[in-house]
Amino acid sequence: MSRFLIEQYHNEIENIIAYGGSRKETSIRIAFQKLLQEYCKKKDFILIPELDYKTPYGKIVYPDGTVKDELRLDWGYWESKDEQDNIDDEILKKFDKGYPKDNILFEDSQTAVLFQAGREASRINMKDDAALDKIISAFIGYERPEVSNFREAILHFKEDVPKLAEFLRELIDTQSKNKDYIVSRDKFFTLCKETINPDIVIEDIREMLIQHILTEDIFNSIFDETQFHKENNIARELEKVLMTFYKGDTKRKFHERVKHYYAVIKTAASGIANHSEKQKFLKIIYENFYKSYNPKKADRLGVVYTPNEIVRFMIESADWLCYKHFGKLLSDKNVEILDPAAGTGTYITELIDYISQDKIKYKYENEIHANEVAILPYYIANLNIEYTYKQKTGEYNEFKNICFVDTLDNLGFEFKGQQIDAFSGFASENRDRIKRQNEKKISVIIGNPPYNANQLNENENNKNREYPEIDKRIKETYIKNSTAQKTKLYDMYSRFYRWAMDRVDENGIIAFVTNRSFINSRTFDGFRKTIQEEFDFCYILDTQSDVRANPKIAGTTHNVFGIQTGVAVMFLVKCKE
Repeated sequence: MSRFLIEQYHNEIENIIAYGGSRKETSIRIAFQKLLQEYCKKKDFILIPELDYKTPYGKIVYPDGTVKDELRLDWGYWESKDEQDNIDDEILKKFDKGYPKDNILFEDSQTAVLFQAGREASRINMKDDAALDKIISAFIGYERPEVSNFREAILHFKEDVPKLAEFLRELIDTQSKNKDYIVSRDKFFTLCKETINPDIVIEDIREMLIQHILTEDIFNSIFDETQFHKENNIARELEKVLMTFYKGDTKRKFHERVKHYYAVIKTAASGIANHSEKQKFLKIIYENFYKSYNPKKADRLGVVYTPNEIVRFMIESADWLCYKHFGKLLSDKNVEILDPAAGTGTYITELIDYISQDKIKYKYENEIHANEVAILPYYIANLNIEYTYKQKTGEYNEFKNICFVDTLDNLGFEFKGQQIDAFSGFASENRDRIKRQNEKKISVIIGNPPYNANQLNENENNKNREYPEIDKRIKETYIKNSTAQKTKLYDMYSRFYRWAMDRVDENGIIAFVTNRSFINSRTFDGFRKTIQEEFDFCYILDTQSDVRANPKIAGTTHNVFGIQTGVAVMFLVKCKE
């Protein structure tokens, strides 16, 4: 029994009443909220206050607390009531409004009533410490059928994804004599070579088609957005290729093999009314899917996403630094913002939420930019960004400033006196977006570059690809300035820093969260010297989360990313005057 926690709860209730003189729900519910949060921590759950819940009638209600797990699934709901009200009458009122009955705990600081599976499961006097501990434990420990079904389906889905992908690979390979398919595929292949990556091969197109097929129903299930795959510029091109063979019986038969998984995902998503929660849910589905679908590429691309709290901190800090050094805010005109490794769009969606209602339309249409190189997160970023904008403004507006491109290959901007035109020839909407972005003077570059470091993978067959132009710039700067004998700074985040240093405007800011080794590693002495030469101000937040260097912490629980590598946030400021 958590006797200490319960004793703290009773003491806090007494203090609130003694100092505030009120027993109203709004005054005393904070005490029970704290108690419930402590019980949640034991199971790595989180209690979210006042989260939207969509009732079976389609209405939105707001339980005082919702208990969620790491998959963003709802485990239970909590409602606090006034002591002077009749708790049974209040319970009936809530149920009449459509509040869930599968696992909900009602309390008024005197009596607690637990409903599970549609019926009253327990009722206790809250002054009985043992009974209080028992009812909270029963509430937190109860797994709703929807939760267990979802967890089981995701587990089987992860196991089946490689088999499903292999089936689709074989299906696509049988199209070698389909002339319509070959013409359509080769046209798209040329587009990708010119605008994404010159080293792309035919097999990469096949993988993009497979991911497109496997994710279509996931998007439809979570966001109820059937038009996305028809309207998005890259999805549209993939659809043209697919329509040469993936239709009729072929499509129906494959759908039969996966419809159970999508039905479970749709059931789990149907009760999520809050858009931010939908984003997080989709992100988790994506991570589970992608790491099962292609674990090596997931590692190479650094599939690990930034906690929203860090993203918000970085945006607020960049805004403050922008005002401090340039007298401007992120929301002001002519402040161009770019996320060069957008992932599922977390930074851009947070930015949309952050910018005021009266300025967001102009910024969204003109001065917020993003790049992503992998097809699946590119899709998700599109959805998240456009739906966040719709939620904020009430209107749908296609986000035309996201590019399907490998940022480190995109050197079409003015680069130390050189003008590299990488996009001649093939006309496409994506190419036009890239050219438009390259004509901008970027004021703020913000994001979380891929974390995978080359030196961690010397003995693996999963090394990062080469980027000759960026690597040449690293040799001319970081390595030239280094006194270390074996300086080898061609890992992904070093490359992104070098790219950003060349790309940012002469009055600009870089804000990245990365591996912390640049702070004191001898290998990075040239990197640090380059920063001194090229920037006027440098701000670093070291999270002190390097497990290997800190004997007081162990495992991954002390790291915000759930990894052992130390993490730091750095802000670099360049001022013309």
